[in-house]
Amino acid sequence: MRILIVDDEQVQRESLAGFLKNIGHQVFTADSGGNALAVLEKEPVEVVLTDFKMPGMTGAQLLHDIRRRYPSIVVILITAYGTIDTAVNAMKAGAWDFLTKPVDLDILESQLNAIRDYFKSQTKTSRTPASPGLEAEHYVAVDEKMVKLFQQAERLAASNATVLITGETGTGKEVLARFIHDHSPRKSGPFVAVNSAALPGNLVESELFGHEKGAFTGATGQRIGRFEEANKGTLFLDEIGDLPQDVQVKLLRFLQESEFQRVGGNKTLKTDTRVISATNVNLQQAVREASFREDLYYRVNVVQLHLPPLRERRQDIIALAEFFIRKVSDREGLTPPVLSESAKQALLAYSFPGNIRELQNIVERAVLLTTSQELSVEELALEQNSDPLTGGENLTDYLATLERDLIVNALQESGGNQSECARQLGISERVLRYKLGKYKIR
Repeated sequence: MRILIVDDEQVQRESLAGFLKNIGHQVFTADSGGNALAVLEKEPVEVVLTDFKMPGMTGAQLLHDIRRRYPSIVVILITAYGTIDTAVNAMKAGAWDFLTKPVDLDILESQLNAIRDYFKSQTKTSRTPASPGLEAEHYVAVDEKMVKLFQQAERLAASNATVLITGETGTGKEVLARFIHDHSPRKSGPFVAVNSAALPGNLVESELFGHEKGAFTGATGQRIGRFEEANKGTLFLDEIGDLPQDVQVKLLRFLQESEFQRVGGNKTLKTDTRVISATNVNLQQAVREASFREDLYYRVNVVQLHLPPLRERRQDIIALAEFFIRKVSDREGLTPPVLSESAKQALLAYSFPGNIRELQNIVERAVLLTTSQELSVEELALEQNSDPLTGGENLTDYLATLERDLIVNALQESGGNQSECARQLGISERVLRYKLGKYKIR
């Protein structure tokens, strides 16, 4: 890899440079933060090892500038003044890790091997501020907050830590959980997703932990549960706040001991399953209301990742819309249409109460209904009166009423013939059928 060492002490720079060259890396050096930035403008560096305490620009300031200008470069801070607070702040600011002087070379080499694996697993990353972001089969991120979140998730993927993902409905919690699984040592194992809210209360325990024959009425045979299905892989528990209290007890035992019993059984079983859970409710409030166990809360909340709503990461909106356009077009064998400039502006101004899930539905519907290679504002058919950002509720109501009246009049003039009605209105029959359903015109 191409590594830049930044340290105002010459002995430290030369010592680290010699070690890194010996193990096969290409090394650059700088004696200050300013000189380091000058190197980065000329060289496609992948990793920066920087001293924390330097005259002029500190390592923390250099980290900030690198994260802003070159979001794909990995930064490791090195200091003789290491404290827990400093390390935590560095990780929050985007550092890969935090090492103390004298540097343990075995640990450093191990970190660099992990970084090499990290780069290999990335499907798309950017070194310049002009095109930062991540994109793969199941996810896309352009907004700086989201890029940092995915980078943090990727670092967590290497561990076996229990992760809690929070966020509103439709923000992509399962996508983030799958991302962690796909970048973890468990990626060759199963990813099993369970929506706790969708399961009948009396079947949750059996669904998760399985049951023995005769355990209850209808249990005609033995059944393994989701924890066993996810052995050597990851179990994603969505809406964990909806788990019944008795199931919470069994989940707590599993997280503590990695063991459980099937319903109706007395044999203790073990499985190697990582648990990632998610919720769109405030679990701390649920603990205060005694609907969620406090001890379980601390077990599932070892590491928390929060997914902001789409309205708070607007840089992602167009990238996601284009991602979904390509996805549905590939699925249906269509040529992907493009978004008109007015359509882009409409999407950016919309509040998306349903978050990414709503955006996906809007785009999919538009792609299926369009007859041109450019999606218009009308074809997006954004929900009326749901956007507090535009402040145009009366105008929106008026335009919707006007459109409905035009369709009704054209339908009457064409004697109910939808083909003729669509021709008079200058739209396709598919668009007409959609609008008939939208306005409940019979």
